[in-house]
Amino acid sequence: MPGMDRRFLTLVSIGAAWTAAACATAPQEGGSLRVKMLDAATNKPSNVALHLKVGDKTGEPIVGLKPANFRIFEDGKLVPEEKAKRMLLDPKAAEVHITMLLIDLSGPIVESPSFPELVKQAGVFMERLQPTHQLTVSVFDGRDDLRTVLEPDETDVDKALSRIRHYRPEARKGNLNGAVLRALAILDRQLAKSTASHKVSNLVVFTDRGDMAEKVPQDELDVALDKTPADVYVIGVGPGIKRPELGKIARTDAFYSTQLGDLPTGFDHLSKHLEGGAAGQYLLSYCSPKRKGKHELEIEVITEKEHGKFTHRFSADGFGKGCSPKNLPAFVATKEDKGDDQGEDKADERPAEKPAKVATKNKKPSDDEDGEKTAAPAETETDSAQDGDGAVPAASTTAARGKVKRAPARKLESKADKEE
Repeated sequence: MPGMDRRFLTLVSIGAAWTAAACATAPQEGGSLRVKMLDAATNKPSNVALHLKVGDKTGEPIVGLKPANFRIFEDGKLVPEEKAKRMLLDPKAAEVHITMLLIDLSGPIVESPSFPELVKQAGVFMERLQPTHQLTVSVFDGRDDLRTVLEPDETDVDKALSRIRHYRPEARKGNLNGAVLRALAILDRQLAKSTASHKVSNLVVFTDRGDMAEKVPQDELDVALDKTPADVYVIGVGPGIKRPELGKIARTDAFYSTQLGDLPTGFDHLSKHLEGGAAGQYLLSYCSPKRKGKHELEIEVITEKEHGKFTHRFSADGFGKGCSPKNLPAFVATKEDKGDDQGEDKADERPAEKPAKVATKNKKPSDDEDGEKTAAPAETETDSAQDGDGAVPAASTTAARGKVKRAPARKLESKADKEE
């Protein structure tokens, strides 16, 4: 009997070891992570690439994943690193989010105690979106052109904020319609130059009033807004905002408040929405050991506490040696394929945006400087924002790749405005 007990225990131990090994080499069932495949491609010699979006069970994007968080199974069997080299490529090669923040500096907010808060919120917006968006920030007053304070290839947010902080308007009748029209043209050119396979463009406009210059008729602006592929958002905060007029510009979403204390709420409302649209994306590339036939690929994403998976079928016909996971997938077009050199030449013929004009310290305005006014520096910042009750999260607006389906714009108001 004692011998039989020992043999029984040995068999139980072996069975437990086999079970543990099977769990380690088979994808786990269920899982709370949402793993969505946005695109996939196979390229010779044996490259397999997948553009993925990973979120938690509520849909919030999961960021910061490494290659070790992705387990690859082919036909139900785990493919180890030594048999299939893999890496995460820059997801911007597959999908680019081109965004412009357009700030109206023609109005009374420039001289108000709330101006430092506006500068601060612009900085938070830049910090939040720069990692995942191709971001441009421009300001305008009553003149025809924009003043760019942050180019898409710049990373120095402090320098951009300094340009905003020291900007002084030369014409106080804000040319909002003209600024939006020019911003849309800039976004269109940036979109055309991008070689990403999927492109999303966004225009976020801040104003504390509306169009005062009346240089561009509303009908002309409406035509441009109807044609643009960009999602257009408005943050209208200030006692002088013109809601009906701003509502015609805000084709996608908006935040309105007559209370300058709601500046943080408006910027946070839209920047969170835009950040979530681009975050949590991964471009996984690996070298398959398969050499022919059709196979079932299963990708499992594992974090410390959660996991999720999806399946995809691919053909390995014609696969061979010499694969590198660094190769870009077929759905990422090259510049040569797009013929962008010609497009760039045409774009260069257009007038470039002028750099931001700032007030020189201790310099007094003269009559030959187009009447430039120097605003008194604001000494104090406003108190923190109100609780923002009544604001609703921004709606998702891009329903399909390559074709924008807009949800009706929801004109959001602060709690204080709703009570008026």
